[in-house]
Amino acid sequence: RIAHLGRDPQGPADLLALAGEDGALAVPGTGEAAGPAADPWWIEEAGGPDGDGILVWCLKLPGAVKKDLQLVRRGGELLLTVGPFHRIVPLEPVLRRCTVSGAALTDGVLRVRFTPDPALWPRTS
Repeated sequence: RIAHLGRDPQGPADLLALAGEDGALAVPGTGEAAGPAADPWWIEEAGGPDGDGILVWCLKLPGAVKKDLQLVRRGGELLLTVGPFHRIVPLEPVLRRCTVSGAALTDGVLRVRFTPDPALWPRTS
């Protein structure tokens, strides 16, 4: 069961009344404590582990259409616009050492290709 006050919470006392015995708010229907959500994006290796080092940053964008999509790389961030919605996404450290080499929106998934920048990667030999 989820506690309900019969009205919107108004202040810390109401929030404490909604919290469990340990003071953590529960995720509705699970009984688990709420916490930060996992990032909605993931990184794939293009061509598998024996590929040319190209990494692909992927993000599900159901319902997005190409004409409403804008993507800008700004330093260690991606600025993503889909229609009226904007989001600034910090890049993982491995992607910060790469250049954007392309992007595609296919089947509701945005895929941005990153190619390692030799000037920013340590030499192996």
